[in-house]
Amino acid sequence: MEMTATTCEQAVPATHPRSTRGAAPKSTPERAHRGRLLWTLLGIAILVAAYDVIRYRPYTARSDFAYVLGIVGGSSMLVLLLYPLRKRLRRVPALGPMRHWFRMHMVCGVLGPLLILFHSAFRVGSINAGVAVSCMLLVAASGLVGRFLYRHVHHGLYGHRASLKELQDELDRRLGELDVRIEPLPAIKRLADDFASAVAQQPQGAWPRLRHFVALGWKRRRAVAAVRRALAAAPAAGAPRCDATALQGLQETVDATFRSMQRTRQFSRYEKLFALWHVAHVPVVYLFVLTAIVHVIAVHIY
Repeated sequence: MEMTATTCEQAVPATHPRSTRGAAPKSTPERAHRGRLLWTLLGIAILVAAYDVIRYRPYTARSDFAYVLGIVGGSSMLVLLLYPLRKRLRRVPALGPMRHWFRMHMVCGVLGPLLILFHSAFRVGSINAGVAVSCMLLVAASGLVGRFLYRHVHHGLYGHRASLKELQDELDRRLGELDVRIEPLPAIKRLADDFASAVAQQPQGAWPRLRHFVALGWKRRRAVAAVRRALAAAPAAGAPRCDATALQGLQETVDATFRSMQRTRQFSRYEKLFALWHVAHVPVVYLFVLTAIVHVIAVHIY
């Protein structure tokens, strides 16, 4: 890729130091990294504790400690039902923002099953307990699937519901910005055009459409990596005055635009999948509540 120093500056103009005041804080990636590290350490601690319970049996499911874990875990699972009730009362502002209820719903959806597994000491002692635990795990797995689909049809995990028009408008804006910045860079423009053509494909048949839908994320990552390699080769190609920060800014613009292309293309399918998931998830939750009630009654009777 041949690129003169002048061309590089036109494509990725250097940013004035003062203009960085309105940019995102530099600590954001570090904060995200610390968050991932914290969750990783927490997950390791839970796995170690689970191994200790399974291997050394410090308590049994009939002990007072296990009973308390069962009460707290079962209560957490019941709290899950408050979120759908809150959704039916959207016009009551005194109950607080929906995002707080949804956050509580997710926390209880993880904490409840975890406590119940520790309550059982990771052993099933009766048929009704086995049915209840199986339904609980089914609800938890369904919740994870729903969380994945939710992120694709909403603006972030706690944002409002997205629409295809919003995504298309955002894509048009990003494409306009990208076209201006890569116009002097034919190699980058060619890679962007190739990815846009791959996204716009209309395969015939159910399986080809499914493969295209699933493979879009891999194609995007491959295209972004190709752009990164092309930009990394810019100084060696005769552009010694290219600013590293400016090149990184162009890379981020390309990445954001490609993500917008992928999301806009996949949005309608994710909307259908989310609707189907919701239809299947609700009966599973009611089934779990029923089996949990039966288990609690059986434990206290026998």
